[in-house]
Amino acid sequence: MEKDELLRKIAEKELQFFLKLNAKNPECKKEDTFKFMRIARFYPYSFLTLSSYFQDLEKYERERKNPLWEKYRCMEGKISIPQEKMEILRKIVDIETLWILELHKKYPHAIQSKDEDFQRYLMCELSTFSLNTLVFYLSDIEHAMEEGRNLAYESYLYTFTNLGYSSLDEVEEKMREKIEIDIFNE
Repeated sequence: MEKDELLRKIAEKELQFFLKLNAKNPECKKEDTFKFMRIARFYPYSFLTLSSYFQDLEKYERERKNPLWEKYRCMEGKISIPQEKMEILRKIVDIETLWILELHKKYPHAIQSKDEDFQRYLMCELSTFSLNTLVFYLSDIEHAMEEGRNLAYESYLYTFTNLGYSSLDEVEEKMREKIEIDIFNE
């Protein structure tokens, strides 16, 4: 199996879990949008990490559990994050928060910075991953840092280039222009 196929399988499996929720956001209910956003989210990660995560999803399915339900319950404060995962989760969230802040500083109109919301969302999402997957995930981001890469940038770049933009600089410029036009028209 190739990485693109694995990404599609992950997105499809997550969609099946998502459809069992009572989601209120109509945009998220669009199958193509949901799958595209989830593929973009995981695009920068290694095949090993993605394979492990796919196995996690299959395990949830066999056990008739829903990781997305658990993620959203966690975000509402109704499910606690397992203590044995906290150390690795904090490392991951700290690095990914730095990446988002770095992007927001460079692209303030294109990349939103909502630290607490982002951190809580990421922490709760990752808490549904197995320890095995989290180890691979952390390895991916530590390796990326050693290489001077920002996986959040790579995810956003994947998103925007697939939406027809040539770069994040182009997205930033278009967003800045839109804000200036909106202000001018008020």
